[in-house]
Amino acid sequence: MIQDGFLIQALTMMAYHLPTLLATVFGLAMLWARAPAAAPGRALAIGGTAMMLGSSVLGMLISIGQTWLIHNTDDGFVSISSMVTIIGVLSMLLTVVNAVGLGLLAWGASKAMRSVAHNGGPRA
Repeated sequence: MIQDGFLIQALTMMAYHLPTLLATVFGLAMLWARAPAAAPGRALAIGGTAMMLGSSVLGMLISIGQTWLIHNTDDGFVSISSMVTIIGVLSMLLTVVNAVGLGLLAWGASKAMRSVAHNGGPRA
């Protein structure tokens, strides 16, 4: 049975990640549906946004897993502290993935803007 304390904390962890999840899903939908398939930088932007979405989803799952671990571990402090160390390393790696995704998104946007500047500006 799910403990009330765990459920509240898990929902709180999900709420922390909700703005990023919504923004990346919205951004991915815009890039996928509205950008022309041949647009310069589109693939970079989609890849970067997808990486950011994936790291956010995994970060949320790690947060919920850590909360579950704290609520359900009977082995004592040693077991929890070793798992928290592993979770910390995973979180750091997800931060790197998120940063790479943001870099790809910026690179794609830069490529698209350079293309517009070289072609005489935006078309009406």
